[in-house]
Amino acid sequence: MTPHGTDSATLLHRIEQLEKQVKRQRLMGSLGALLVLAVGLTSFAASKSEYLHVRGITVTDAAGKPRILIGAPTETTGRKRKDAPTASVVVLGPEGQDRVILGEAPNPVLQGKTYPRIAASYGLTIHDQTGQERGGMSFLDNGRGVIALDRQNQDAVEMIVNDKTGFAGITMNYERPFGQYKEAVRIGTKGTEVWWALSDTSEQERASLYVKGTAAPVLNLQTAARK
Repeated sequence: MTPHGTDSATLLHRIEQLEKQVKRQRLMGSLGALLVLAVGLTSFAASKSEYLHVRGITVTDAAGKPRILIGAPTETTGRKRKDAPTASVVVLGPEGQDRVILGEAPNPVLQGKTYPRIAASYGLTIHDQTGQERGGMSFLDNGRGVIALDRQNQDAVEMIVNDKTGFAGITMNYERPFGQYKEAVRIGTKGTEVWWALSDTSEQERASLYVKGTAAPVLNLQTAARK
């Protein structure tokens, strides 16, 4: 018969061996998990694209209302205008009205009606609280670069560079009823010429200061045309 002490020593030895075996298995399991994770990360890094390709992104406010639209074109959900599918970034007011457009400019809304642009336009367009266009900075496909601020009825001040005519300058317009455009001030250059001109509300030039090249300045003053 085996002494009781010998049985206890054998049992303790077996327990120690089992503990060592469990530790080895845990270590091997941990190493295996790390190996799988490393392989997965390596595979992900190898296949990861450096560009995110999406059709559009919509950013909402705390109330869930769309406030920033990015797309080509942007979506129309939450936006008042449904007729302006352009590639742009559109910042909306709280009621869904256009406030800022960066990118391809849609046709402008004036007095609640949409009008065609003279050419495709890209740049920054700003709007008032009703969504009506009130100015911006853009370059048109007809070769005109424009920085403008508008009144409610029409253009007010424009800084223009025109590739076709060669004109570069500033124009300011009278405040007139909608559709009755009248230029008041023109300051600009073209070739070797530079001038400053004032016109009355009938668009007759009444005063001008003109210089060409190195010639002496010419000042013209005109009385109003007789009706």
